Amino acid sequence: MAGYNYVAMNRQGKKVNGAIEAKDESDLRRQLKSQGLAVVSIKKGKGIGAKKKAGFLKNRITSYDITLVTRQMATMLESGIALLKVITILEKQADTPKLKEIFTNLKNDISQGQTLSSSLAKHPKYFDKLYINMVKAGEASGALDLVLKRLAHSKEEAEELKGKVKGAMVYPIIVISISLIIVWGLLTFVVPTFAKMFEDAGMKMPPLTEFVMNVANFMHTYWYAVVGIVGLGIFLLVRTVKTPKGKEFFDKNILKVPLMGPLMRIVAVARFTRTMSTLLSSGVPILVAFDIAAETCGNTLISKAVFVARDSIKEGNTIAQPLEASGEFPLMVTQMIEVGEESGTITEMLDKVSDFLESDIRRLLTMVVAAMEPFAIVLMAVMVGTIVIAMFLPMFDIADAVSK
Repeated sequence: MAGYNYVAMNRQGKKVNGAIEAKDESDLRRQLKSQGLAVVSIKKGKGIGAKKKAGFLKNRITSYDITLVTRQMATMLESGIALLKVITILEKQADTPKLKEIFTNLKNDISQGQTLSSSLAKHPKYFDKLYINMVKAGEASGALDLVLKRLAHSKEEAEELKGKVKGAMVYPIIVISISLIIVWGLLTFVVPTFAKMFEDAGMKMPPLTEFVMNVANFMHTYWYAVVGIVGLGIFLLVRTVKTPKGKEFFDKNILKVPLMGPLMRIVAVARFTRTMSTLLSSGVPILVAFDIAAETCGNTLISKAVFVARDSIKEGNTIAQPLEASGEFPLMVTQMIEVGEESGTITEMLDKVSDFLESDIRRLLTMVVAAMEPFAIVLMAVMVGTIVIAMFLPMFDIADAVSK
């Protein structure tokens, strides 16, 4: 049994806070449902409510915030609470001024007879096309609670996937950063000390030692130029990648990198299949779903293939044919989509494909981390070892001279 803190709504629409022990979250939801309570949020072993943000973060709305309020809306609507009441509750419990402002605007719009989707569309920074179109489909079908639940689930899976990719990169980045700091320290403080000692002794330097000393001298004398060049290089790289041509060049070449390329391709394809499945199951028209999925997959090459497929579907072709012809999608994916089209279970098949791809992503992430960890350590050893060897080579020459 584990301890949970929860926030729930009773049948009168009042918020209830509490703590309870349960086997897991499903067991917790069952217990609260039997008490006539609808779960709003759950936290394991922590206090109730979101953490207060400090300083400049106070007015920042994160993707997690949007996912959380989506889940809360779905839960309260499923419990029979009216939409306007749901929005009012979320307005009161919003923990950032900006989020409170958004829900105030939503409340006012809905009170005046506007739909939730049209009101959300006024905040494109926080609610993208996927979100708006799914809500619109939910309103049209009368199953807004179900659509919001699917949307929350989709966003939670996307957040989990993003977290795993970022988490896999943390250790190698830390090791490489520490390596660069050590190298900078050696070149700035240690090498100049040895250089002065060798200069005072009038020794002839081996080529490797001379090279390292020249690099250290350049960095010591023109450190501001080094910092400026590195900073300018990073700035130009970021700016270039943000341009359409720069992003296309980056997306095209990242797919060619060993280990990282296959991982990035599968991540993009998984985003496409999961988004398509979520949209189609919510009743969004297939051509609209293709437009949205193309924008959310995150890779320019995959997006282009999806747009080509959309145009092909307009002409009466199947989904699988143009995707396979693009060469950007794994054969297994296109074949499963083809089976789904033939059997009339395209939504279910897209779900299965997404589950398989996300499992493959976890496998590839393990491989990438396993490969990058030793690479980072070897890189650090080579950089530090080269400097150390360069400093000790003249001492070996001295020792040889003394022994003779």
